Amino acid sequence: MSEPTLPVRSPRRARRKDTDRKTPPEWLRGFPVRTAVILLLLLLIAVLALGSSRGSMRRLLRQREEAAREYDRLVARHTVDDTRPWIEKYAAENGIEPAFVAAVILRESSYDPQATSSVGARGLMQVMEDTFQFVRRSLNEEIDFWNMYDPETNIRYGCWYLGYLSRIFDGDPIEMACAYHAGPNNVKLWIMNYAADRKNLRLEEIPKEDTRYYAGKVYDAYSIYFQHYYPDPV
Repeated sequence: MSEPTLPVRSPRRARRKDTDRKTPPEWLRGFPVRTAVILLLLLLIAVLALGSSRGSMRRLLRQREEAAREYDRLVARHTVDDTRPWIEKYAAENGIEPAFVAAVILRESSYDPQATSSVGARGLMQVMEDTFQFVRRSLNEEIDFWNMYDPETNIRYGCWYLGYLSRIFDGDPIEMACAYHAGPNNVKLWIMNYAADRKNLRLEEIPKEDTRYYAGKVYDAYSIYFQHYYPDPV
């Protein structure tokens, strides 16, 4: 009886089975796993940062749009009504900026010709009685203090006085506003005692709080009137 023969495994087949196991592509062999993880994290961070950046940009655009709308509302509040011809006429006669006159009127009375302050100032530019008497003597006129409720007369007197202050303070709008509010003699003392250069008084150097606030408001309004109503200087 012959011995049974065992099947002989083909070496070629065995090698084929060994090669059947999946191996990574050549470009991926030896690629560090840690590097791959880091790259994925960096990609994730970049995506999140891009999303955050877009959100911040949208918020910034909304803020800018709201600021633009608020500025438009602010400009709309800076009116000159039907006083503009008088402002321009008497500002030109006295060598001052019409934008500055408009700013003083806005701050003093908000363009109410019948405005009267607690200390007796009257009209659009809130002319005090002693200021009225000073201007009236200088103009050699015979009118009554009640005429300060007349818009044109009030602007004429107020512009004359601003021209007087402009000559004293060389047209400096901060010093003129301070002098209109607190008197020229006080401003001269402030320049001597508080101005860093002893010549020009800056807003932050004004020692009296209410005058500093007043001058700042007048200057802000002056800038808006100059830009939107009177861009051409006298």
